[in-house]
Parts: sequence; C-alpha cells; structure tokens
Amino acid sequence: MPKPNTVLAIDTSHSNYSLAIVNSNGILSEINMIKEENPSEKLIEIIEKSLRKANLDLHDLDCIAVGVGPGNFTGIRIGISVAKGIALALDIKCIGINRFRTLVFNDSPTLTIINIKDDLYFTQIYEKKKPISDPIEENFSKIINKKYNRQTIVSGDNSLMISQKLNLKCDKKNSIPKASELGTIYINSSDLNSNLPSPFYVKGPDAKLPTQPPPKIL
Repeated sequence: MPKPNTVLAIDTSHSNYSLAIVNSNGILSEINMIKEENPSEKLIEIIEKSLRKANLDLHDLDCIAVGVGPGNFTGIRIGISVAKGIALALDIKCIGINRFRTLVFNDSPTLTIINIKDDLYFTQIYEKKKPISDPIEENFSKIINKKYNRQTIVSGDNSLMISQKLNLKCDKKNSIPKASELGTIYINSSDLNSNLPSPFYVKGPDAKLPTQPPPKIL
C-alpha cells in the first residue's frame, strides 16, 4: 500500500493559530490556540508540538497547506512566510487555500459569508466546490434581498439567521478557519492552484495614487 500524503496545514488568518497534520487516513493532530507575542517563533513551536503529537518529523511531510485569507493582514503574511520557508527547506509543495473555500463542504450551491465588521460581509457563491461568482462586499440587507437557487446552502458568519431569512439550509455557523479543514481540502482535491501562496484580498488597498500632478515647488 502506498504511503499516504501527509500535509501540514497552517491558518493564522483569524485571532488564533490553527495547525493540523492530516493525511488520507484522517487528522493526525490539531492544535488551536490564541495568538501571542512573537508570532513567528510561537508558530514554529506549535508546528514542532503538532509533529510530536503525530509522532512525525518535518521530513515526513509531503505538502504545506496555508490559509491565505481574507482576514488579519499581519497574521496571513506570517503564516504564508513560515509555510513557504518550511516548504523551501524540505523541497515540497506549498499551496494556499482561501477562507471562502473552507466554508464549502459538498457540491451544492453554497453562499459563503465572512463578517468584516458590524453590518458588512464578504460573500462568494460556490457550486461543485468551485467559485461561480467573484467575492464581494455587501451588507445584510443586500444579502437577504437577493435571489438564490433554492438548493443553496448558507455557510459562515451569521449563516443561521441569514438562512432562516432566506428559507435555505445552513451549514457551518461561523467563518473561523480550522487547519484540519485546509488539510482535508488538499487531500480530497486534485486541482488546487499549485502556484506559491499569496494573501487573498477581496478589495484592493484603500490607498490610491493621486490623480492630480504634484504641485510645483517654486
């Protein structure tokens, strides 16, 4: 029997660290904890702890899967940096998985929802585990006044309330990513983007280049 692929999954896009080691037999270890000071150093410590828990070492890994957001900007960049560094040192694959994808669990149409703040959300629709719309920012009123396929499942922040308003089914009731979800997605998918991961942004930076020429200095 061939050795199962073993994946180290890392997500630091929210207010906690989530790390898991997953293979085709299931979740070998998972650690979730609140972020602390010196996040890069702490992340390495937790990776070492996860490996010990699974009775593995770094050279047993075949791939690194890392959460690329949207979410906490600094956390995402730290997670991606650590994942890339380990993958480069081990000469193994490193792939990024966005937070919307972690809210999709089957082939049904799925409205994925991430609360940004107050009444604002990022949303994206998936079908057969593929995005069929661009991610957008919209408020609660706009979400519940749209027309959706009656088979649509709502998954993510405030999904229970939103699904009840729309008379649709509900799946995951928050958008907090778990590393085991990233690892499982990698194990069960054959067509993930193999490019090196980079932060996933729904909106571009708020800063814009000036449209007027700079003033002349006399």
